[in-house]
Amino acid sequence: MDLSSPLGSFVVNVVVGTVAGGLTNAVAVWMLFHPYDRRFGLHGAIPKNKARLAKSIGRVVGERLLTPDDIGEALQKDGLRETVDAKLAEFVQRLLDREWPSLRELLPASVLPEVERSLDVLGPQLAAALAKHADTPAFEGQVLAFVQRVRSELAPVELGMLLTPERRAELAAQAALLATELLEEGRTQEGRPIRAKVGDFLFRVAGTERTQQFVERAVADALERAEGRTWGEVLAPLQDHVVAGWIIEAARSERSRELGSEAAANAGRALLDRPIGQLSRVLPPDASARLAQRAGPALWAWLMLQLPGWVATLDVQGMVERKVLGFSTQRMEELVRNVTQKELNLIVNLGYALGAVIGVTTWAVGRLID
Repeated sequence: MDLSSPLGSFVVNVVVGTVAGGLTNAVAVWMLFHPYDRRFGLHGAIPKNKARLAKSIGRVVGERLLTPDDIGEALQKDGLRETVDAKLAEFVQRLLDREWPSLRELLPASVLPEVERSLDVLGPQLAAALAKHADTPAFEGQVLAFVQRVRSELAPVELGMLLTPERRAELAAQAALLATELLEEGRTQEGRPIRAKVGDFLFRVAGTERTQQFVERAVADALERAEGRTWGEVLAPLQDHVVAGWIIEAARSERSRELGSEAAANAGRALLDRPIGQLSRVLPPDASARLAQRAGPALWAWLMLQLPGWVATLDVQGMVERKVLGFSTQRMEELVRNVTQKELNLIVNLGYALGAVIGVTTWAVGRLID
């Protein structure tokens, strides 16, 4: 074929234009990723801007794709809520019906010593708080009000209704023991009057055991004689403020603080050792089932309220950005090509087509000029 002929010239222009257009677009597509590293002043567009691309992808995912509202809607649409409700209801039911051992058995061995130390510290702290409150005027008013209320409630009650023979005997024994302890303690005090010293002599002559028996019989006889009287009659000689003063003085004593500290520590240890048992036993017959049914929706609502905070703490943008930066350039090219290979091929083919059109146009313009 004569290339100088009109047909030859047309073919040359079309072939050259087609090849130029296709190769130009093919090189442009290739240079999106190549060269991976900078060579001879050339660097692929995506490798060169990998950091900016990772940051942009992370921002889009974090701010637009994984928002709390979008996640909540996705969870609702996927039917997850119904599954969660059912599982939570089943879990709560098992939780209530299970026989639970003591806290000492439930707590891990690494946690139990810390709990025991906390309980040991709690006793003195509680006792100190009670002692601090006992020194306030408000406590005095509370004690006086308590004494007045107890007196009004006990006034019409006969002693015999509360003081059974067994209680009278026990009360008499406790009173006798207290009396002998007070006498023993008083003997060690200095500067006591002559009458108290004479009492010490008689106490030593009679002996501790005889004195205790004497006090016990005297208290028992007094309680038996007062059996038909009411508490109001017995307590009439004692004024409210006097009784309140005794209670306040006892509450403010060092012994009261020691007893409070011991009681708090003992209560804490007893709480650790006591079996919990079946929680549903303390509930009405159908309460556990109803509670289990309502626990699911309630926990789901709480979960939806907490979701924005959880998503905010996840730093989705940073996670995606670091993940993208961790990809090799070859891996990123594979990801992009898997999604856009058809479009990239279309760009190359359009280059060929446009090149052919340009070749035809060039030949036509040349013929017109000639």
